[in-house]
Amino acid sequence: MSIDLPLPPALPDTLPPVDEPLRPFAYERSAPRELVHRSAIGEVLLTDDWLRMGPHRFKVGAQWPRGHGFYEPVGGRWHDPLLAAESIRQASSLVSHVFYGLPRDHPSLMTELSIDLEPEALLLDDRPADVELAITCTDVALHRDRLAGMTMDVGLARGGVPLGRGLMTLNCMSASVYRRLRGAHAQVPSALPEQAAPVPAHEVGRARGSDVVLGRPLDGEEGWPLRVNWTHPTLFDHPTDHVPGMLLLEAARQAAQRVLGPGTVLVTGMTNHFHRYVEFDAPCIVRAHPAPTPSGDGAFEVRVTAEQSGETVFECVLRARAEPAPSGGRR
Repeated sequence: MSIDLPLPPALPDTLPPVDEPLRPFAYERSAPRELVHRSAIGEVLLTDDWLRMGPHRFKVGAQWPRGHGFYEPVGGRWHDPLLAAESIRQASSLVSHVFYGLPRDHPSLMTELSIDLEPEALLLDDRPADVELAITCTDVALHRDRLAGMTMDVGLARGGVPLGRGLMTLNCMSASVYRRLRGAHAQVPSALPEQAAPVPAHEVGRARGSDVVLGRPLDGEEGWPLRVNWTHPTLFDHPTDHVPGMLLLEAARQAAQRVLGPGTVLVTGMTNHFHRYVEFDAPCIVRAHPAPTPSGDGAFEVRVTAEQSGETVFECVLRARAEPAPSGGRR
């Protein structure tokens, strides 16, 4: 049920009158790391530009670098589409803490994260991409005056040009409730089980083996075991007690690349549903099922699932455009 939240006392003074133009975003400084749950400054995509536009409407700035250690340009031509997903994820944290007063130690759980993007707006140019996220929050729920959950509808624009849209639903809880919910899994384990050998990096659109998140199929298994690398500086920017959602998105992309074959796979959309936490102590098998034929505009659709302990824990419908293989480049 949607609950109309009152504005925090300090916030009305931050809004200019409706007939006064809003200040333009500067994109000069990164948002504080703690507001987006990142440890490394280089992993912060949001800038310190944000505005309240209404009771549940906000604008947030992000800047996408021309080069990133993990979210590298696709085919040497496009910004990585997963930068949009990570920007929305970071924005959910910032909006929860800044505008809804969620304590920073309250965990949030993604249940859905979807993106639909315009490929031409992703093209690289000679400067970083300054991106504006226009956010409308719906189904805002409270529990004892604390944010308990909401859905964010996000419009993305780059230099005033529409870049795409996103949707994210999250549930929030106190640290004590989280510990009860997670039980024995509430702590970061001391060690990981042995990981499967990675599939060849070029088969999943990667240049480095350390970025591969799919293992070689097990005997008799139709699918790839999910690989977890705690030393990865982006996917594991900080310790966590479960597999991060962005790792699952990357697994879906790599699985789609694997089944679609050689060439550049440019993601144009993803609809992701997170059904359960993915744990470290049991194998997780990723499977991909492409549509029989491409659609009339040359786009492909791939359904990806992740299964653990006999249950589907993650589902993704990935939409992509296949491009000719770049000479010597990634994807």
